[in-house]
Amino acid sequence: MSGVRFAAVVVTHQGGPLLDACLRSLRAQTLPPDELIVVVSNRTLAVDAPALQLGENVGYARAANAGAAATTGEVLLLNDDTRLAPDCLSTLAAAWTGPAVYQPRIRLADGSGRLDNSGLGFLPDGSVWARGRNGPDRGYPEAPGSFSGAAAVVARELWSAVGGFDERFGSFGEDVDLALRLHRRGVRFVSVPDAIVEHHLGASWGRVSAEKIRLIERNRVRAAARSMPWTTLAALPATTAARYALLAALGARGRGPGADVPAAARLAALRGIAEGVADLPRWLADRRQDAPTWTRGELAMLGVLWRGRARWEDLAR
Repeated sequence: MSGVRFAAVVVTHQGGPLLDACLRSLRAQTLPPDELIVVVSNRTLAVDAPALQLGENVGYARAANAGAAATTGEVLLLNDDTRLAPDCLSTLAAAWTGPAVYQPRIRLADGSGRLDNSGLGFLPDGSVWARGRNGPDRGYPEAPGSFSGAAAVVARELWSAVGGFDERFGSFGEDVDLALRLHRRGVRFVSVPDAIVEHHLGASWGRVSAEKIRLIERNRVRAAARSMPWTTLAALPATTAARYALLAALGARGRGPGADVPAAARLAALRGIAEGVADLPRWLADRRQDAPTWTRGELAMLGVLWRGRARWEDLAR
C-alpha cells in the first residue's frame, strides 16, 4: 500500500556508538521514515537527531509511549542497538495491507549469520521465546504470537485504541502485554521476513541478569492475568513448573535458555513470580475492564496461542 507514513521511535538509555549506527541506518533508508524521534530515558544526552529528553530513566514502556505521543505516523519501535538494512522500510511499506502489527526479521549483529528472532512464540504459561534465536538466518512467514520490542511496527490506529504500552510494566513484558491485548481485539499480526534488522542482543541489560529475570517473570504473570484464557490461567502453576523443569533439564546438557542462568537469577525469578501473584487482584480488575472491547473469546484465544506457540527447536538450541 503506498502512502504509509512511518514514525521511528528510538528509545535510548546510554546513547553512544550503537545509537549512532541505528540513526545512520535510518537516514540511509531507500524510504526514510517520515518522522524520527529519539527518546532519552536517562540524564540529558547529546543526540544527533530530534530528541525527547526525559531527564531520568523512566523504563522502556513510558519512554516509548512518550515518543509515540510526539509523532503521528505508524509507530516503528526500535531499540537503540538495532541497525536496519537499507530497504527495510520500503519492504515494510510494500507489505502494508492496513492496520496490523508488522514484524521484520531480526538478525544477530555479531557476524555469526544467525537469527535473533522473527517475533516471539508463546509457551503454555504465558512466557515467550524468540522464534529462531541462534538458528539459521531464514525467514518465518508464519505470523508471530507476539512482536519483538527490539523492532516492530504497530499501526497508529491500533496503538491509539489500546493506549500503547502499559507503563506499569516498566521494562520487559510490555510488548507481550500489548500483543495479548491486541489479539483479544482481533488484530492481525504479519511477519515480513524480507525486512531485515540487525540487533546487538543484550547490549542494554545484558543477556542474563537477576533484575532482568525478576522483571520478566513478574510481568509475565501480570500479562497472563490480564488477557490469557481462563483455562490457561488455571493451569499456570503446573505449566510454570513444567517450564522450569524443562529448562533445567536442557540447561544440565548445556542447551537452551537455562544453560547460562546463574543461581541468583533463578532466585530472582521466584521473587518475580511472587510479586506477580501478589498483584493479581489489580490485573484481574483490568481484565474485567478490558473485556467489553474483546472480539476474541476463550476458544479463539487458545487458537491464537497455539498458532503462535514457541517451537521446540528454538528452546533446545
